[in-house]
Amino acid sequence: MNKKFLAGLIALILLGALIIISYFARPYLKQGRVSRLEKNAEKEIARGELIDAEILIRKALELKPSDSGLHFKLGKILEQEGVFDQAREQYSRARQGGQSPEAGYQVGVMSYKMGKPEEAEKIFSENLAGWPNHLPTLYQLGWLMARQGKCPEAIAYFERIVGIKPNEAEAYNNLGYCLYTMDQPEKARDLFKRALELKPDLDSAKKSLETIDADLAGNPQPGNTVEPCPECK
Repeated sequence: MNKKFLAGLIALILLGALIIISYFARPYLKQGRVSRLEKNAEKEIARGELIDAEILIRKALELKPSDSGLHFKLGKILEQEGVFDQAREQYSRARQGGQSPEAGYQVGVMSYKMGKPEEAEKIFSENLAGWPNHLPTLYQLGWLMARQGKCPEAIAYFERIVGIKPNEAEAYNNLGYCLYTMDQPEKARDLFKRALELKPDLDSAKKSLETIDADLAGNPQPGNTVEPCPECK
């Protein structure tokens, strides 16, 4: 066989092999770059350099634009920066992956922080339809109902929480708030006591219990109130 022909054939085979290897290795090389960008972004977050972290995650998204995890991380960074509308957009993109309730929950939280409680309620309800036992979503729906004066609906959510997690102090606290609002102070007091048994440093339960004790003793104190636990965080 002609030596030049043989050399050319070998070169062609090697070139083909390199092309094949490059084709199959490309996703792994891309994933390696994405992983490095993510790790560097985490370091910047730890240092408090959110803008630099944002830039790194956006570069990672250029390589993997459909990665729901990257969209969620970018949403977290933007939320910390206080850019709620952009954070909501990134959480919405992460939500499309449909792999966990966290992205949908964060969309609801951002909607609330943007002054859209009705939209937040709708999103939380949709999230709960997919993940019926997601405690943060149940909590926020109960909280929103309580704040609107819809205490029977709120009670249903908080009771679901204690049915799933019997040691959830905040749920007992908010049940107490609802029952107090519905003019059932004795039952409310028992629930605030239960909340404090589970979490002795729960300030809202302490203050509410002081208010109810003073009311039942016929010695109401000006300025004392009964409050639910904090809103969307």
